[in-house]
Amino acid sequence: MRRDYGVQISDTLVQLASVLDGLDPDQWAAQSLCDRWSVRDVVGHLVWRVGGSYGDMLRTAWPLLTLSRANPGAITDAVSRQEAEASSPQELVRRLRRIAAFRLAGLGRTGTGDLIETVVHTYDIVQPLGARIEVDADATRRVALGGLMLASAERRAVVAQHTLFASDAGWAIGRGSIIDATAQGIVLFLHGRHPLRAVDETGANAD
Repeated sequence: MRRDYGVQISDTLVQLASVLDGLDPDQWAAQSLCDRWSVRDVVGHLVWRVGGSYGDMLRTAWPLLTLSRANPGAITDAVSRQEAEASSPQELVRRLRRIAAFRLAGLGRTGTGDLIETVVHTYDIVQPLGARIEVDADATRRVALGGLMLASAERRAVVAQHTLFASDAGWAIGRGSIIDATAQGIVLFLHGRHPLRAVDETGANAD
């Protein structure tokens, strides 16, 4: 059964917009947790990936196909930077808030894929900035499970040997000795980033 995450997507984008409102130019240009992407690039990616229909996304990406030799990663990089540079920081924030309003009204895509894009990339921005946001506990669990499905063998092995317990959200994934961390840290770890930053019950660092 398809789950509607429109409210959670909207709430996450609204919180992200509030964080971005307070950034200076150096922070907009700062490195995010995404390789090769600045904070501004990640915002550009979000307004493209979450904000438009699949048709809009394809029309934006189509002119770049020949330049990137149809490499999906290269296309995503190019489109994200293009969207980021086409709008001022203030306009990017306005676009995020507009997307949030549409999702709250039930307009546009509100499924798991867009939830994952929204939450993971929001964390990619706020984690290195040291900013805090609150994401619905059920949503973070769903995003973590999505990350586990695509995680590297090394990260899946961690889950096979440990229980990753999100102490701030009340859910757990895995089996074995407990690693107590935040939902944000677990989500980023399972989606190929490094944050987990916890110590398991044996005293071993989980990073």
